[in-house]
Amino acid sequence: MKFAIAEEQFVTDPRGERVGVLLDLPTYKRLREAEEELSDIRAYDAARPKVATELAAGNFTTLAGYRARRPSRRS
Repeated sequence: MKFAIAEEQFVTDPRGERVGVLLDLPTYKRLREAEEELSDIRAYDAARPKVATELAAGNFTTLAGYRARRPSRRS
């Protein structure tokens, strides 16, 4: 069975006020993916100034340095 919403369909309350909208699943998935991507972009933008400051101050380590300092995983 193939189903598609051809036009916007709203859910209304008893007074006729719009309280929701019906979306087809592909549109819903695209909106959710866009929301997640925007969240990632906002997190990056929020962290970027602090990271830039730490890098400029030399507060970082290389992967080799990290590996040299961590405890051995061998028993």
